[in-house]
Amino acid sequence: MGRPRTATSVLDARGAFKKHGERRNERAKEPKVSSPFPKTAPRHLSKGQAACWREVVRIAPAGVLTGADTLVVEVIACLLSEFREMKGMVPASRITRLTSEMAKIGLSPSARASLSVDDPDDDDEF
Repeated sequence: MGRPRTATSVLDARGAFKKHGERRNERAKEPKVSSPFPKTAPRHLSKGQAACWREVVRIAPAGVLTGADTLVVEVIACLLSEFREMKGMVPASRITRLTSEMAKIGLSPSARASLSVDDPDDDDEF
Protein backbone atom coordinates (compact mmCIF):
# COMPACT_ATOMS: atom_id res chain seq x y z
CA MET A 1 0.00 0.00 0.00
CA GLY A 2 1.30 3.43 -0.90
CA ARG A 3 2.01 6.26 1.44
CA PRO A 4 -1.03 8.45 2.24
CA ARG A 5 -1.04 11.80 0.48
CA THR A 6 -0.09 14.75 2.67
CA ALA A 7 -2.57 17.62 2.73
CA THR A 8 -1.53 20.80 0.96
CA SER A 9 -2.07 22.84 4.13
CA VAL A 10 0.38 20.57 5.98
CA LEU A 11 2.93 20.82 3.17
CA ASP A 12 2.51 24.59 3.17
CA ALA A 13 3.07 24.70 6.94
CA ARG A 14 6.23 22.64 6.46
CA GLY A 15 7.50 25.16 3.91
CA ALA A 16 7.44 22.70 1.01
CA PHE A 17 6.46 25.35 -1.53
CA LYS A 18 9.09 27.96 -0.65
CA LYS A 19 11.64 26.70 -3.18
CA HIS A 20 9.21 25.10 -5.62
CA GLY A 21 6.06 27.24 -5.64
CA GLU A 22 4.95 25.64 -8.91
CA ARG A 23 4.18 22.42 -7.04
CA ARG A 24 1.25 24.16 -5.36
CA ASN A 25 -0.45 24.45 -8.78
CA GLU A 26 -0.46 20.65 -9.13
CA ARG A 27 -2.68 20.51 -6.04
CA ALA A 28 -5.08 23.28 -7.05
CA LYS A 29 -8.01 20.88 -7.34
CA GLU A 30 -7.69 19.64 -3.77
CA PRO A 31 -10.93 20.32 -1.86
CA LYS A 32 -10.82 23.35 0.42
CA VAL A 33 -12.47 23.40 3.83
CA SER A 34 -14.17 26.71 4.48
CA SER A 35 -16.01 25.85 7.69
CA PRO A 36 -14.25 26.84 10.90
CA PHE A 37 -13.65 24.33 13.65
CA PRO A 38 -16.35 24.44 16.33
CA LYS A 39 -15.08 25.45 19.76
CA THR A 40 -17.81 23.61 21.65
CA ALA A 41 -17.95 19.85 22.01
CA PRO A 42 -20.87 17.97 20.46
CA ARG A 43 -23.77 17.52 22.88
CA HIS A 44 -23.80 13.73 22.55
CA LEU A 45 -20.38 13.40 24.22
CA SER A 46 -20.23 12.48 27.90
CA LYS A 47 -18.86 14.96 30.43
CA GLY A 48 -15.43 13.28 30.40
CA GLN A 49 -15.33 13.10 26.61
CA ALA A 50 -16.32 16.76 26.32
CA ALA A 51 -13.50 17.70 28.71
CA CYS A 52 -11.07 15.74 26.52
CA TRP A 53 -12.50 17.48 23.42
CA ARG A 54 -11.78 20.90 24.93
CA GLU A 55 -8.29 19.83 25.96
CA VAL A 56 -7.43 18.53 22.48
CA VAL A 57 -8.76 21.71 20.84
CA ARG A 58 -6.78 23.86 23.29
CA ILE A 59 -3.46 22.09 22.75
CA ALA A 60 -3.71 21.51 18.97
CA PRO A 61 -1.25 23.58 16.94
CA ALA A 62 -2.78 26.85 15.73
CA GLY A 63 -4.30 26.76 12.26
CA VAL A 64 -4.39 22.97 11.96
CA LEU A 65 -8.01 22.19 12.85
CA THR A 66 -10.84 22.95 10.41
CA GLY A 67 -14.52 22.05 10.29
CA ALA A 68 -13.62 18.83 8.50
CA ASP A 69 -11.64 17.64 11.52
CA THR A 70 -14.52 17.44 13.99
CA LEU A 71 -14.87 13.67 13.68
CA VAL A 72 -11.15 13.09 14.13
CA VAL A 73 -11.17 15.21 17.30
CA GLU A 74 -14.27 13.35 18.49
CA VAL A 75 -12.50 9.99 18.05
CA ILE A 76 -9.45 11.32 19.90
CA ALA A 77 -11.63 12.68 22.73
CA CYS A 78 -13.47 9.34 23.12
CA LEU A 79 -10.27 7.29 23.11
CA LEU A 80 -8.50 9.67 25.50
CA SER A 81 -11.48 9.65 27.87
CA GLU A 82 -11.55 5.84 27.80
CA PHE A 83 -7.80 5.73 28.48
CA ARG A 84 -8.17 8.03 31.48
CA GLU A 85 -11.27 6.34 32.89
CA MET A 86 -9.58 2.95 32.76
CA LYS A 87 -6.39 4.44 34.23
CA GLY A 88 -4.31 3.28 31.30
CA MET A 89 -5.54 -0.33 31.40
CA VAL A 90 -6.81 -0.35 27.81
CA PRO A 91 -5.73 -2.72 25.04
CA ALA A 92 -2.57 -1.78 23.19
CA SER A 93 -4.54 -1.52 19.95
CA ARG A 94 -6.63 1.34 21.44
CA ILE A 95 -3.50 3.19 22.56
CA THR A 96 -1.98 2.73 19.10
CA ARG A 97 -5.14 4.12 17.52
CA LEU A 98 -5.12 7.08 19.92
CA THR A 99 -1.52 7.99 19.18
CA SER A 100 -2.10 7.55 15.44
CA GLU A 101 -5.09 9.88 15.45
CA MET A 102 -3.24 12.42 17.59
CA ALA A 103 -0.33 12.45 15.16
CA LYS A 104 -2.70 13.30 12.32
CA ILE A 105 -3.44 16.68 13.89
CA GLY A 106 0.07 17.42 15.14
CA LEU A 107 -0.22 16.19 18.73
CA SER A 108 2.99 14.19 18.82
CA PRO A 109 6.58 15.42 18.88
CA SER A 110 7.43 13.95 15.47
CA ALA A 111 4.22 15.34 13.90
CA ARG A 112 4.98 18.81 15.26
CA ALA A 113 8.56 18.61 14.06
CA SER A 114 7.30 18.23 10.50
CA LEU A 115 5.36 21.52 10.77
CA SER A 116 6.99 24.91 10.49
CA VAL A 117 5.41 28.15 11.55
CA ASP A 118 6.54 31.43 10.03
CA ASP A 119 7.81 33.97 12.53
CA PRO A 120 5.67 37.12 12.13
CA ASP A 121 8.80 39.27 12.44
CA ASP A 122 10.24 37.68 9.29
CA ASP A 123 7.43 39.14 7.17
CA ASP A 124 8.20 42.70 8.23
CA GLU A 125 10.32 44.43 5.60
CA PHE A 126 11.49 47.09 8.01
